[in-house]
Amino acid sequence: MELKMVSVGIFWVIPDEVSGQRILEFKKDYGVSDADRNGFINYPYSHYETWCGVNGLGGDCYKYPRGRVIYNAKLGKHRIFADECVWQSTIENIAKLFDIEDYELYRDEHYVCSFCSVRRGGERPTLNYNILRGRNKIGENLIEITYGKTKILVELGKALDGGDELSDLEKTVLNTKYNAVVASHYHADHAGLIEYKTDCPIYIGSGAYRILQAMNEYRAKRMPNNITTYKNGKAFTVDGVRITPFLCDHSAFDSYMLLFEAGGKSILYTGDFRFHGRKDKDKLLAALPKYVNVLIHEGTNAGSDKPCFTESELEDRLVDIMSKNGPVFVIQSATNMDRLVSVYRAAKRTNRILYEDNYAALMTCAAGGKIPRPDVFSDVYAYTPRYIGGRRKDLFLELENKRGIRDVVRGKKFVMIVRASMLGYMQKLSKAMSLTGATLVYSMWSGYKSDPTTAEFLRGVGDMGVDTVDVHTSGHASNGDILLLKQTVSAGEYVAVHTCVDCGQ
Repeated sequence: MELKMVSVGIFWVIPDEVSGQRILEFKKDYGVSDADRNGFINYPYSHYETWCGVNGLGGDCYKYPRGRVIYNAKLGKHRIFADECVWQSTIENIAKLFDIEDYELYRDEHYVCSFCSVRRGGERPTLNYNILRGRNKIGENLIEITYGKTKILVELGKALDGGDELSDLEKTVLNTKYNAVVASHYHADHAGLIEYKTDCPIYIGSGAYRILQAMNEYRAKRMPNNITTYKNGKAFTVDGVRITPFLCDHSAFDSYMLLFEAGGKSILYTGDFRFHGRKDKDKLLAALPKYVNVLIHEGTNAGSDKPCFTESELEDRLVDIMSKNGPVFVIQSATNMDRLVSVYRAAKRTNRILYEDNYAALMTCAAGGKIPRPDVFSDVYAYTPRYIGGRRKDLFLELENKRGIRDVVRGKKFVMIVRASMLGYMQKLSKAMSLTGATLVYSMWSGYKSDPTTAEFLRGVGDMGVDTVDVHTSGHASNGDILLLKQTVSAGEYVAVHTCVDCGQ
């Protein structure tokens, strides 16, 4: 019979400017039969004894966070003792270094390091959260994460029903001094006010930043110079708080879940997410921590029994629609890249070309990658629904593939992305070609139909003989998605935001 071997040892966690925390470990392998009479296998040397033999670090061996790994042969699992300021993600890396499958974690006071006590004036700060807005409202999250004197604002969105006026709460957070603002994605109710916050660093995904840049360039605005971008899985640190972004699926391109760690505690904030889009949910779930102290998750669809179709199912539905003769128009968000991919794939399957209006074309070009766009794809063209001048005209002329209304009329079968503000263009198009029997695919939240501009557009295209069909799915997590997340990431506390329903554990 092969003897089972286990690793035990000690470690330090050294601050590192690049990765945040670097592990220095010393370990030794033993057979399970080497356990003492109490059933434990321990590393034979103390931290002090081992430190004296380490070259290059110097100083007090108790300066840095440290811990010990032992094995309980009776229970068949390891115990990890660690300073409270060692991040949970670092604990998981330590488990990998020691080849540990199952362990118990102890935050032993014996391992309190002088690094933390001196740095924080002798205090033991705690990682906390405060929901400023979002508990009883869909969208517009404002969340504070605090650790000692460090204060981070998560999301900085504009109230969608507030018009141009700022609410008292929005004025307060804009005037409050934060160490940083971190946004999960670019939707206006999450990042709509970041241009007004110039007194601290602002972090957002690199792809999301490109979209915001394109939006501002289209509107002849400048982005503030205090924005820093982050990337999937690459942790960064804000004054003692480690933040790890995890790319997730949402109707906004380049959206992230955000993990905050400090003082041995962890908070995972999901932002807006779903599991029925085109991204690999298994890859995301495997990357997330197995346990956090607090899980702050979205609950937009909590309590709803409406089905959440996959983007692939929507693509098949679009193929059925595009297989018929006649033009097909799609009204959707210009920055919903998953939906645009579904439309494009359906167009290719039915031998249609895709037209994107000049604004949507700029958004897709900013997204880049495999997103269908007129600067790379030979079967994707840009068009202008009205006269444009100045910088907008320059941006349009820079696009590789572009066509005017005469080319549209004379060209092959097409599908066209439209917006509710394009009724005049649709009227002009209907004079140049018959739209009787054409189809308008409404692929947005149904609540927008009550908007006066949208309602007028839908009535107007109906008068032209265009049939409207709804083909849409939510950009937010279903009840099943939320349950799957909770089954993957256990938490000491569950908090629902971006919802009007109490959907805690």
